[in-house]
Amino acid sequence: MAILDNSEEIWREALNIPTGSEPDVLILEGTWWREVATRNRLELMSEVHELNFPEIYVGKWKHARIAYCCAYGAARAVEPAHIFAQLGTPLLIQIGTCGTLDIDTGTGVVVLPQTCAARDGISPTYGAGSEVKSDPHWLKQAETALRKMGIETQYANHLTWPSLFAQSDKMCTDWANEGLLSIDMETSAVIAVANYFGISAVSMLTVWDSLPNGRTFLDPLSPAEKKSLNKSNEAVFAAALSLAEEVASNREILSRPIT
Repeated sequence: MAILDNSEEIWREALNIPTGSEPDVLILEGTWWREVATRNRLELMSEVHELNFPEIYVGKWKHARIAYCCAYGAARAVEPAHIFAQLGTPLLIQIGTCGTLDIDTGTGVVVLPQTCAARDGISPTYGAGSEVKSDPHWLKQAETALRKMGIETQYANHLTWPSLFAQSDKMCTDWANEGLLSIDMETSAVIAVANYFGISAVSMLTVWDSLPNGRTFLDPLSPAEKKSLNKSNEAVFAAALSLAEEVASNREILSRPIT
């Protein structure tokens, strides 16, 4: 049987996740620095263990059950997204860094994609058209959480593209002229998977590359820019944890018997 046709029961058996014990959220992070990111994120959780599939972890934060996976690029991100969405995890959260196509958007601003041009190469398989949309409730909750931590946020018409390397100056100029503000490699695919399985998804991306200024990850940041980038990266994960707690609280209320 092709994997897209697998039943929910196949994934439950493969990962040993009984009905009712699926995580409240899946947090996906797109980064080359997988080992460092994974260690830093998991240190904040308790009861952490790796599932039967490598580099997919489950732990707890307060009352929330959280799955976490470093997944770089759409082709990798859709795999855990697909599994947990099919199991009924209510919310997928994409975090990581992005490039800005707006010359006035600085390092450390957190982009919140409202719409996302789905050019990742994977999304059409999950029924996506030319663009997908983030869940507006969770966008607002993410914005509120980040603003409370003093982080500047920016709603965006966003783009997901298959490769960090396959981008030219002309392409970036054309995308900016379309009204696209920012670019990453995972968001639209994760949202497409969520839509396919009828759950929610949201993305929070810290600006690193400034493409109109010709700056990529290869170029050094000033001390102030590096501090801003690190602060926002930490805040984004903290915001993701706060969303997870809200999901957990809502599920607990819904599961209470009516008396």
